[in-house]
Parts: sequence; structure tokens; C-alpha cells
Amino acid sequence: MLKGVAASPGIAIGKVFLYTKKFAEINTRNIDESMVKDEIAKFENAIKLTKEQIEKIKEKTEREFGKDKAEIFEAHLMLANDPELYDSVINMIKNEYVTADNAVNHVIEQHASMMESLDDKYLKERAVDLRDVGSRIINNLLGIVNVNLSELDEDVIIIAKDLTPSDTATMKKDKVLGFATDVGGRTSHTAIMARSLEIPAVVGTGNVTQNVAGGEIAIVDGNEGIVIINPSDDILKEYEDKLNKYKIRIEKLKELKDLPAVTTDGKQSMLVANIGTPKDVEGALKNGAEGIGLFRTEFLYMNRNDFPSEEEQFEAYKYVAEKMNGKPVTIRTLDIGGDKKLPYLNMPDEMNPFLGYRAIRL
Repeated sequence: MLKGVAASPGIAIGKVFLYTKKFAEINTRNIDESMVKDEIAKFENAIKLTKEQIEKIKEKTEREFGKDKAEIFEAHLMLANDPELYDSVINMIKNEYVTADNAVNHVIEQHASMMESLDDKYLKERAVDLRDVGSRIINNLLGIVNVNLSELDEDVIIIAKDLTPSDTATMKKDKVLGFATDVGGRTSHTAIMARSLEIPAVVGTGNVTQNVAGGEIAIVDGNEGIVIINPSDDILKEYEDKLNKYKIRIEKLKELKDLPAVTTDGKQSMLVANIGTPKDVEGALKNGAEGIGLFRTEFLYMNRNDFPSEEEQFEAYKYVAEKMNGKPVTIRTLDIGGDKKLPYLNMPDEMNPFLGYRAIRL
């Protein structure tokens, strides 16, 4: 049994599909001056192909999930069109006589590392997008074709080190029972997409990929953050029963979601949702929430090395308020301390931290 972050609720039982990517072997050799033009032409062709691929993914995502979900690929297109990155690669090929793939790898990694060193969480996260675009350019340069998740022909549980925006956008959704990844947190792209697709997911397991070869039976419990590989007959039966009960419960709740919240003696109530990230508001609205009863703000402070800026907090709260379109939103003050510690906030050891330095008492 492996523990991770319960990223998207639900239970999935099925065959493992181990999603691995071919490792691009970068050509580190130097080239002759006579080859510079050819390498630049290869790079320009790869950039053109990359932009065409991203545009198709963006259109598909917008068609299937709406404009909001496709915005990330607008960012990918902007990165692919970035004149600074383009010029840096061209200059490196011209001045250092290196192959196009070597130049792209160097420039992308240099810029991504710089982004990761910044205090701004938004820019830190853009490093993932930049590497995603960079990998696509390099693969196009080297002719590497990875497994296409849009061609899945049976129901599977996808197990991967991580899933990029491109991976989740192109996968065949009706064949994916659940996700489990080595890395990621509740606010990672994989987690957000899993909740949006209502697919059970556990992320941040550390090493789930090292425990499978593909084809095993696995259980992904997105309610508890548990992944079980090759379960015993008893555990399998237990989870099959849980899954059936969960499905029945969800179907019953779906029938009720658009009905007014009225007690048997005729008193009207408001049915509101609790959310942990801005993107969770979409699920709340989809399920008929009349407001946000509790917006947990810890997500802004977790999985980072410093405090969020005022602007970052404002944008998160603004996003939810605008999505709720006048419906009430209650934002909870930061609830840190006790079992929720921040690496950049030194707090004293206490006999009972829940009664000490916690939340508003900080």
C-alpha cells in the first residue's frame, strides 16, 4: 500500500498503464561552421511543428473542457513564440557551434531554473510549462514519438512520474479510470484536471512508478490518498463493494443537486461548498452550490519556500468571487500550525500545538 495526496475523490479499480516517456539523448558534440544553417533550419521547422501541435491541443481542450482549461495552452504558445528564447537558441547555434537540440535544452533549462529560483509562485509554476514546451521542441528535432494517450484502447489506471498539461489534454478520457503519480500536490495541474474530469487520483506517492511494470491490477482510492498494487482477493472484494456503494451514492446525489434545499417542515436553507483551491469552484458550481461556505486559504502557502505576495492572494480570491457571480463566498483566514507546518515559518515545539501557535493566534 502506498500513501500519497488525495487529489480527486472516488475509487478506481483496473489494469495499470505505466506511462513513461522516451529520454531524449541530447547531441553534445560540436558541429562544423558549414552545418550551422542546417541546424537553424531544423530548429525553425521544429518550432513551427511545435506551435501547430500546441494549437491543436488548445482547440481540442477548449472544445471538450471550455476556454478556461485551454488557457494554459495559450501560455504554451506564448512560450513557443518567445523572441528571447528563439534568439538565445539561434545565437548559441551560431556562436558556440552546437546542435539545435543541445541549444534548446541549454536555453530552456537555463530559463526554467531561473524561474524556479524566483519568489513568485506563478512564475515558479511556469517552469513546468516551459520544460513541457522545451521537451516537445526537442522531441520534434530528434523525431521522438512518445506513447499517445489519445490512443488508449482499454480502460486503465494511468501511473506516471507526473502528467503534463499536454498529457492530460490529449488522453482518451473515457478510457482513464484513475491517475496515480510520483510527484505533485493538491494544487498541481494533474490534481486540478483530475477533479475537473471527476477521475479518482492520488498524487505525490513518491515512488508508485517503481512498484509497477504495467498490466498489474491496482486500486486508486482518491478519498483516502491510497494506491494498492496487486491487492489480495479480500481487499479487492472490499474495494469493489466500496466502489459500488460510492457509485450509487453519487447517482443519488446527482438527482438532488438542482432541487431547492428545503427541510421537510418547509424551511429553506442554503447549500454551499467547501473548496481548497480556486479551481475547485468549478466543481462546486457544477454540483449546484449556492455559495462557498468555506474557502480554505492554506493552498497559497503550501508547497513553496516563502509567503505569497498580496497580489497573488488577491488574484486567487478575485477568481473565486468572479466565478460565483454574486453568490456568497466565505474566505477563512490562514489555518497553519498543528499538523500543517510551513518550511519557511519557524514555530516553537509545543506539547499541544492545536492549542498553541495556530491559525489566527499566529
